[in-house]
Amino acid sequence: MTRARFLRLLGAGFLASGAGLSANDLFAQTKGDTAPVTNLEKVYDAWQERFNAGDLEGLLALYAEDVTYINPDGATLHGKAATRGDYEALLALKPRIEIGNRIHVLHQDIALSTNHWKLELTDPEGKVQNLTGGGIEVLRDYGAAGWQFIIDDASRSAS
Repeated sequence: MTRARFLRLLGAGFLASGAGLSANDLFAQTKGDTAPVTNLEKVYDAWQERFNAGDLEGLLALYAEDVTYINPDGATLHGKAATRGDYEALLALKPRIEIGNRIHVLHQDIALSTNHWKLELTDPEGKVQNLTGGGIEVLRDYGAAGWQFIIDDASRSAS
């Protein structure tokens, strides 16, 4: 099962169950680690730590305000506000991700980065799901504000 399909099923399940949880309820206990990451080699470590902690604000701090985010369904979203919704649904499942095979190609203050990831989460029926995929991202070095994702394509599969 793909991440996109799983999230669609999960969303239908939340709506059907009448869970009615607000984003504030789901993410009231975030760590709030929004420190900039100034070392490109540490960006995926910070992303993984914040994701696994369910730290939505810390995760979004790694994205430029005008980020272009392509979600697992292939929809292109512009800006942090649009990106937030995609992550809210996923982080509600308390997933665990492991990012490996990290490669960065650098040109001045721009980096093209790729990776492969393994994601584990539990579906609404209590069944553990193990998903794999790949990431293709473009990051920019904003100096003291650190490296930030300016393009994140989450619609790719690992080969």
